Amino acid sequence: MKKIFKQLIQYYLKILTKIVIWRHKPVVIAIAGTTNKTFVKEVILDELGRCPDIRGNPKSFNTEIGLPLAVLFLPSGYSSMFRWVDVLLTGTCVSIFSRDFPKVLVLEMGTDRKGDMKYLLSMVKPTIAIITNIDRNFPDTGATLDDIAFELSFLTQSIPENGAVVLNGEDLRVRRLKEKTKAKVVLYGTDKKCGARISDIEILPFGQRFKFDYQNSKQSMEIKRHGRHNINALVIAKIVDKELRRIEDR
Repeated sequence: MKKIFKQLIQYYLKILTKIVIWRHKPVVIAIAGTTNKTFVKEVILDELGRCPDIRGNPKSFNTEIGLPLAVLFLPSGYSSMFRWVDVLLTGTCVSIFSRDFPKVLVLEMGTDRKGDMKYLLSMVKPTIAIITNIDRNFPDTGATLDDIAFELSFLTQSIPENGAVVLNGEDLRVRRLKEKTKAKVVLYGTDKKCGARISDIEILPFGQRFKFDYQNSKQSMEIKRHGRHNINALVIAKIVDKELRRIEDR
């Protein structure tokens, strides 16, 4: 009974999501990869400026049920049937009658088994995609690193020609995904072949300093946090900001 009820919730949320996306046509920025999705999302939201026109997943809602809840900005009903009835009624009102809706959605898209990405893409059509890394498999679902890479290839293939795909140029499996898209590709990392290049990283007592070379502009940047993932997240956010402006100016 619980399985059937979950399937009904999932199907109904999918319909509501497709309706609200069709009505408002927001620019969708998708973040995928095996780790750091939530952190990258938060840094992107900070860079773009948190406001009613720009919204991201609450918590880490990024699955077949979590993603629709993120788009509709609804809480989970968890294991309560009565809560889910209230959630679905609210979602129906949001989907059909809402007038105010974000112009930009920054959404995590979780994939830990075969078929996940295709299902998520049946609800949302991203214009910008970010792949952070592919360095963790999921033995509980039987998914290998190559399986995850295959799933993420559906995301890069889905990005339109006027969109952008931002890839971790230091991760071989991620870098190979550049062959799976017709959109503009931006590789970030320390490799000289990366179009968005990070160099001269210095560890400071209060954080890190590094140089960022992108679109013929080289600048020195500082962050008050340690850890390479912090540099990557900031660089991704800078790239997304520029690519979003390019897309919106067309």
